[in-house]
Amino acid sequence: MSHVLETLGRGLLMQLSTAFTGLLPHDAEAPIEDLAQQVRDHPDDADARVRLGSAQLHRRRAVAARQNFWALLSGHPDHVPGRVGMACALDELGDLPGAIEHLARAKKLTPNDPAVLFCLGLEYEKSGDITRAVEHYHDALIVCPSLRNAHERLAAIALKMDDLPTAVRHYTELCRLDPHLPDLHLSLAGLLVRSGRYQEAIARYQTAIGLDPGNWEAQDDLVRAYEEAGMWREAIEALHQMLEAEPEAADTHARLGELYGRIGNDEAATSHLQHAVAIAPDYLEANVKLGMQHLRSGRLTEAARWFSFATEINDRTLTAYVGMGVAQHFAGQESEAAASFDMAATIEPNSNLLFSEMARLHLKAAVADQAERYLRADDAEDAPAPLEHDLVSVQIERLRAAIAESPTHADLHYRLGVLLRNRGELEAAAAEFRAAVDLNPCYTKAQIKLGLALKEMGRLDEAITVFERVCDLQPTYIDVHYQLGLLFAQRQKFEMAVERFEHVAEIQPDNVDFMANLALALQNAGMIDRAAATWRLICELDPASQQAGEARAMLAKYRMR
Repeated sequence: MSHVLETLGRGLLMQLSTAFTGLLPHDAEAPIEDLAQQVRDHPDDADARVRLGSAQLHRRRAVAARQNFWALLSGHPDHVPGRVGMACALDELGDLPGAIEHLARAKKLTPNDPAVLFCLGLEYEKSGDITRAVEHYHDALIVCPSLRNAHERLAAIALKMDDLPTAVRHYTELCRLDPHLPDLHLSLAGLLVRSGRYQEAIARYQTAIGLDPGNWEAQDDLVRAYEEAGMWREAIEALHQMLEAEPEAADTHARLGELYGRIGNDEAATSHLQHAVAIAPDYLEANVKLGMQHLRSGRLTEAARWFSFATEINDRTLTAYVGMGVAQHFAGQESEAAASFDMAATIEPNSNLLFSEMARLHLKAAVADQAERYLRADDAEDAPAPLEHDLVSVQIERLRAAIAESPTHADLHYRLGVLLRNRGELEAAAAEFRAAVDLNPCYTKAQIKLGLALKEMGRLDEAITVFERVCDLQPTYIDVHYQLGLLFAQRQKFEMAVERFEHVAEIQPDNVDFMANLALALQNAGMIDRAAATWRLICELDPASQQAGEARAMLAKYRMR
């Protein structure tokens, strides 16, 4: 399932220098030319050269950084920041042996620096020397047992080598170090299912579900009484008093936002709802309410973005219930498994409804944008065609046309399936979900939707078989996603791979469907930085598209706006 695949790319660094913020300080406001002038004025000032080199690295000027650090090391061969900076520059330029050489020199000078040890392990892993990579990751953990990246890389390597006990051990430690992240518990649950440790997997799935902030109980019966009586201002005053005692209570901010919306105070409503999702990004109800507030105020694109974000949260809970059901099924707990699958079926309509609303809003926003351009134009022939009343039907026909042009795009089949599912067209929806899964066997969301559609049609045995496949990743898929992660961790190879993919597939560089599929692959591999770059490009290429709305939601999810 996707949470297991995501473990393969976690812990990788897109830019080696991000591990050395202490040794390579960076002032984002300092102009490069000013730093260069300081070096010219004081050529023997090692600190000045480090500041310049760090700035060059952050601005992707690797060749200039290499020259600068070379000059520094010529006069100060035992300068640790200089060695580390040179390694970072060489890594950017694709010279892994050179980067390893300089990091090894830095290790001799400072043998207990966990960042140096980890990055040496990372460079060895990228060069294919797994034995030395594992050795250095372990050394890093001896110095710093809580170093998350080292645990993540050791787990990824263990999973690739089919060493599930080691992968489970590292994710158990990660959950101990950061117990409030649902994704970590879901990843561990998936690993436990693959290990046949079903009871432990069930417990982890239950933990992940229980971390949903939407499960928090109401804090004050008086406020609820005010709300039921329609005494909005009294309820608002009581909630503000509660915030004075507990200012970071996400549930209180969400309730305040909803009440301010009811009395027409858009600014206060939006502010409190945004505060709620800032405190608890996975709070489903707050995300939906924020989307509704934007919708009421006519901010269609923003509404669609928050509905998309809410859909992702709901789908994750859906995945947890299906995973728990599979674990219970394998453990022989058939009645409990049936209850978990029933719960998943209960939750699923939320995602379908939100997705359909997003599709409607994106089309409405696109038509509004087209109309605005028409009003600014001189030629009446540019006028937009009348908009049909049923916007979802329009989106369905658009998706069918897109599939006719690009039948191998799994995501298009998935989108069409969700819209058909919300219309109650189960057979047609199941056919689209099956097409998506046939094209991409690792498309977890499509597998779950297919299973739930089959369940609702009464084909329970087929549904359980599909659900089992969600947790049964083939070794080939694991190896592909592991190699994908390493490839994307090396920027030059990544860019060449994308260029080659575009050429072979004869895809234009402004094709948002291609970019959306690439972002999905990157997200599945745990390469969130690379996925974020792709999501931003989608937003630039076609800001009114549904893909752009979902991309903005993903950027918000990972706080990478």
